[in-house]
Amino acid sequence: MDHLSQPSDFHSTSHGGNSGQQNRPTTIRFADIFAGLGGFHAGLSKRGMQCVFSSELDKELRDLYYKNFGLLPEGDIRLVDEKNIPKHDVLCAGFPCQPFSVAGKKKGAACPSSGKLINDILRIAAFHLPKYILLENVPNILTIQNGEFWEYIEKSLSELGYEIDYKIFSPHQFGIPQKRDRVFVVASRVGLAHFRWPTTTGRVAKKLSELITHDNENVRHIEPAKMRILNKWQQLVNEVKKMNSYSIVASEFGASYPITNFKKTSLHEMRMLKGAFGKPLTNCKTWADIMSRMPHYMQDRNGGIPDWLRSSLIYSRALYSQHQEFLDEWKLDVVEANNSWQKLEWRGIAGNTDIWQHTIQFRASGIRIIKPEFAPSLVAMTPTQTPIIGAKKRYMGVREAASLQSLDSLRCFPENNGRAFKALGNAVNAFIVGEIANNLIC
Repeated sequence: MDHLSQPSDFHSTSHGGNSGQQNRPTTIRFADIFAGLGGFHAGLSKRGMQCVFSSELDKELRDLYYKNFGLLPEGDIRLVDEKNIPKHDVLCAGFPCQPFSVAGKKKGAACPSSGKLINDILRIAAFHLPKYILLENVPNILTIQNGEFWEYIEKSLSELGYEIDYKIFSPHQFGIPQKRDRVFVVASRVGLAHFRWPTTTGRVAKKLSELITHDNENVRHIEPAKMRILNKWQQLVNEVKKMNSYSIVASEFGASYPITNFKKTSLHEMRMLKGAFGKPLTNCKTWADIMSRMPHYMQDRNGGIPDWLRSSLIYSRALYSQHQEFLDEWKLDVVEANNSWQKLEWRGIAGNTDIWQHTIQFRASGIRIIKPEFAPSLVAMTPTQTPIIGAKKRYMGVREAASLQSLDSLRCFPENNGRAFKALGNAVNAFIVGEIANNLIC
């Protein structure tokens, strides 16, 4: 990592849109709470505003924030006395979203740690009473705990004299090839009669291929084991020829155990059937023996599966009946693969069965094949979830992913690829917040 005495200037990449107030004087000052990579800073500083305070818990991200913006954030906001925060006109916060996301525990305000961090935003707002507040989070904050968490935020801000509004936006609505819904909240002590949400009408999203230009970047190449499994799936796709929205579940090839009424089937009846990949259950003496030969998704749920998965299992068995000779040989190389590699989720181009002309993502739910025009939603990904650019046969680079958050002009990112993608997954889209602020702040 470069020495901290050399911060860089930031010049954000524009994706078009309203820029009528970009020459606004720097007298408008903002505080950037839970700053991360600095999405709020990038979006607002481009509009001529000045950051006077920032906070970020992660030390590496604090160091990067200094290098990119020339301002070293404070650490844990819970330990910062609001009286020591400089006066500001705008309070920005993309507070941690895990407790409220679909992937999180959905504890909302009941969460003992980050779910309570909204109170730190509120105590700072109560002391400084900034003219505007701008928040970003996952849409689930509106509905978590039957809407009680959002009601708490709305009521608390209203009691401080703010008028509040919110809207859900995705980058693709602003010409950026990523579908990633986030809720943006604006609050104003001078009312919102002057405010209009940015228009998304007529904005055409770039294709992802237009952003995949950093071949000289230190990109990751696909691991040999993943190359082998993708080529195996390509063989199957070539055989099947026509793909649809059902997932293909390889462990169903040859299986005959009951998909419905599993728990009502007797041990004697089960012993006449077949388990994962067609393993005979004849010699099973106990239900424990039976379950050991079931696919992992049946073991995890003790035989109870959701409707969406049931449809894919039925479809996979139908494919097996149509291509049994081919699949009996094909599945031999897949039996020992990771469980998630044994399922193919097709979200690709209709009529195009070439996996390598798509975007590919290894997910916990399976290998997902995605239309190449859009990137999958950047979330706090693990390194294994980093999108693969099929045409390049490599992973998406960090700076390419940063362009999906309008942060590609940052000079510095985490050196570790996994941490870089996690930070980008947690980041606020700089262009969207800039567009919103441009209409809000006067």
